[in-house]
Amino acid sequence: MPRSSSFRAALAGLLTSGVASAGLLAPGAAALAPRTAPAPAPTKDGDPLLVHIDAMTPVLPPSGDVEIAGTVTNVSDETFTRVNLHAFSSEQPISDSLSLSQSALTDPALFVGDRVTVPGTFDTIDELAPGESATFLDSVPVELLATSGEPGVYWIGIHALGDSSVPRDLVADGRARTFIPREPSGGGQAREASVILPIRSRVWFDGDGAVAGTERWARRLAEGGSLDGVLDMADSAGSAPYSWLVDPAVLHALVHLAQGNAPRTLAPDTTVPGQEPAPVEPPEDGDETPATPGETLTPPQPVPTEEPTEEEAQLAAAATAWLERFRLLVGATPVLTLPYGDIDVSAAVRNDRTRFDQAVARGAEVMAALTLPSQPAVAPESDLLSPEAITAVPQGTTILLGDNAFAIPPTSPTSVVKLLGHEVVVTSTGAEAGGPGPTASNDPLALRQRLLSEAALRLEADDTAPLVVTLPTVWRGEDAASFFTDLEQSWLDLVPFGDVAARTPKGVPAATLTYTDDDIAEELPRESFSAANRAGEAATLLEQVIIPVTTVEAQVRDEVLVTLSEQHRERPGLAVAAAERVEDSIRADLGKVEIEAPPAVTLSSDSGPLGVTLVNGLDQPVEVQVQVRTDGELTLSGGGVRRLGPGARSVVRFEATTGRAGVHNVRLAVTSLDGVPLGSFDSLPIRAARVSALIWVVMALGALVLFGMIGYRLPGQIRARRAELAAADREPGPDSDTDPDLNTDPATDPATDPAADRSTQPTPVDGPAAGTPMVERS
Repeated sequence: MPRSSSFRAALAGLLTSGVASAGLLAPGAAALAPRTAPAPAPTKDGDPLLVHIDAMTPVLPPSGDVEIAGTVTNVSDETFTRVNLHAFSSEQPISDSLSLSQSALTDPALFVGDRVTVPGTFDTIDELAPGESATFLDSVPVELLATSGEPGVYWIGIHALGDSSVPRDLVADGRARTFIPREPSGGGQAREASVILPIRSRVWFDGDGAVAGTERWARRLAEGGSLDGVLDMADSAGSAPYSWLVDPAVLHALVHLAQGNAPRTLAPDTTVPGQEPAPVEPPEDGDETPATPGETLTPPQPVPTEEPTEEEAQLAAAATAWLERFRLLVGATPVLTLPYGDIDVSAAVRNDRTRFDQAVARGAEVMAALTLPSQPAVAPESDLLSPEAITAVPQGTTILLGDNAFAIPPTSPTSVVKLLGHEVVVTSTGAEAGGPGPTASNDPLALRQRLLSEAALRLEADDTAPLVVTLPTVWRGEDAASFFTDLEQSWLDLVPFGDVAARTPKGVPAATLTYTDDDIAEELPRESFSAANRAGEAATLLEQVIIPVTTVEAQVRDEVLVTLSEQHRERPGLAVAAAERVEDSIRADLGKVEIEAPPAVTLSSDSGPLGVTLVNGLDQPVEVQVQVRTDGELTLSGGGVRRLGPGARSVVRFEATTGRAGVHNVRLAVTSLDGVPLGSFDSLPIRAARVSALIWVVMALGALVLFGMIGYRLPGQIRARRAELAAADREPGPDSDTDPDLNTDPATDPATDPAADRSTQPTPVDGPAAGTPMVERS
């Protein structure tokens, strides 16, 4: 709810008097001091009415009307009625670029000029409910504006005043402001300006190698998004020349999205001789094609069967359409091509020069693959570059630095200087800074007005240097077309950047370049490069293990180069985490080549066999070996190199040898052929139960006694058995005439009378004794 009018008026007076008395107003900005009305101030939660200027007369003409059109939105919870939109302007001009820069930073609540309240010069909106928007158009005769008529740049804007629960007062309920130059009187001599449209943005990859943040990419490509907006701006240029400054990683990410955003692949590189995809011949007579026996080192890749989701299909279509539209807009004009990933050049040269060289080479590759004309360039978003980085830039590369990179901005008539052996194009950081608040500084119309103002001040100062401006990368896409509208003036010529860069440079000493310790501290830290290198080393190891030549190293190189972007300076930890995700993914792939050992092994002597199993969990054939580590008192021989197909298992056999009984711990790890561990390992104890010579002697003597006793007793047993058989043969058989059971008196029968003397009994001659079974002879 808006505060009371008395409070707002008092607060406005305090703010204005406090700033003015403290001497905080910029030199040349005396027109900002209050004159006849109290300075407007925002409410506690901001102005209840949001005003935006959509279009306006770009330059103050000598006579005629100044038109300002835009929208006003009620962002409060109250309904406003009789909302008047009054134009205002400053009386005194801003006369130089430094004062203009200081003025752009002033508080939007400060008073800068009187409103025009003459009937017929302002628009009125009868009612504006909460959340509603309405358009307005003010047409003000230039003589009614408070401008003094002197050359220079003036404030101009709109104040919205309406009735709500708080009665109307002199404090604006909404405001928008910008700069407007008075039309220069340069005697027919025009100044030049060159506009550069950048395409640079943070690019992230997921751990599996797919482009991350697809929802953000969809918003950028949608109508009104930042990527759509920059193309809209280029379309609106018409015949006005402009140049492109592009991070190839953004184009590469869009290609990924257009092709379905597939994850990283371990498939063989089909551009390598011998790894071309084999032609598939159709089977004859309806028979299935027989499988080729044996292991192949370049297995065919399965064709994806999953259909993309509706969101994925829409994103792919949007990316494809954007790339085609961009190609048409580029035409034959060379694109200023940044190192891949918009790498932090100063940090890369300081910490890892190899990464900078990779980014330059990769950027050229991407542009060539897209058949886009390219000119290598280095243009730090901070506008600053270290002396070491400038020296390291390859010759023939276009370097763009802001005028704030020098202790005193160089006064080259061509905006090109010779520095540390390189030609450097100096850009206007003031024009790039955009317009004043509360409107966003990168608003297209605010940028246009700032560029016109800077150019007008150069013309008035008789500065012939072309104004080179690199525009911001984030746009309100719906307003992008307003930048080039009315940008060309009779006193301002737009020229291609290439024309400016080709002009004769002015030599400047290296001492004029400023790069402080604070600037060094702003660079990406060493940890970012260390994390990227660890991921790259893991990819190199995976490439060495896989038998076919793949592109995994190149894919990971792209994924980590984007983590070294200058745009990660504010939050380098996120970039380090992104590189670590890539490394973890590659390490997980390496860990899929596993080793399996038995729980334990016991040797019955001082040597014995040991077998372990290698398992290839990758979809590509690999070549590895097993690294053995023991306690030093046991050795394992054997092993060797193993080649495993996709999903294959192989047993690796060793011979264990030791000279000491006991338990020996053994660690077995899978490594590359160079002995670098892949990650998988297994450990096991080996127990050696060695038997002494004395035990063997005792065992031999025991065997000798055993067999000696057998030799001693066996002949006697044989003789006794033969005697028994002979005695059995002499006894009467069952055919005898006398039945012993019938003729024998039980009282005198030796078999029943224990007292009988058996030696005196007669023995039958023809058969065995009675009761004795017959023994059949053999």
